[in-house]
Amino acid sequence: MDSIFLSELLVTRLSHDIIGNIGAVANAVELLNEGDEDDKEDISNILNYSSSVLSKRLKFFRLCFGLSNTSVKDLNELYEICNNYLSTIGNPNYPINLEIKLSTHKIHKFIMPAIMLMADVLVKGGKLIVNQLDDHLSISITSSHPLNASKLANISKIINGLDIDENISSFAPLYYLITYVNEANAKIRLNGSELIIEG
Repeated sequence: MDSIFLSELLVTRLSHDIIGNIGAVANAVELLNEGDEDDKEDISNILNYSSSVLSKRLKFFRLCFGLSNTSVKDLNELYEICNNYLSTIGNPNYPINLEIKLSTHKIHKFIMPAIMLMADVLVKGGKLIVNQLDDHLSISITSSHPLNASKLANISKIINGLDIDENISSFAPLYYLITYVNEANAKIRLNGSELIIEG
């Protein structure tokens, strides 16, 4: 994929993921400046929540898509950053539980976009499991609720080099991951609701 086009996809996706909370902060600041004492508690709650979401997402995005010399210290930090990101997604009544079984944190450039991608398939929460085996990485999802079958189908199409009808910017993490996988002379495939990176 052309590097400029990939950059455009990533910027579009990341902007989409933060614009709502930035707007909420801007609106809350505007209300705060109007000086209505009765609304201060509600405004404070909005500011606290939105700034927390922005902080968690931006920290994840920086490590996921930033320069390669930006890294995590250890597996605990990788888990914390990924888990915090997942806590900002969807309905808090349907959380995404994360389980990571890795022998090294140094493969976070493969893990993080895969987590971002597969989390999008969970409609009403569930479990996301990252497992490092002898010959491959596995990123799988399970849920007591139906998964987003359309997204899974489109993930498979993109991996197989096919075009999709859905807005492709929502699949920016996959295009980024495929680029990384190709540069590492590895392979990527989808097996049901499990993303597998081999090599």
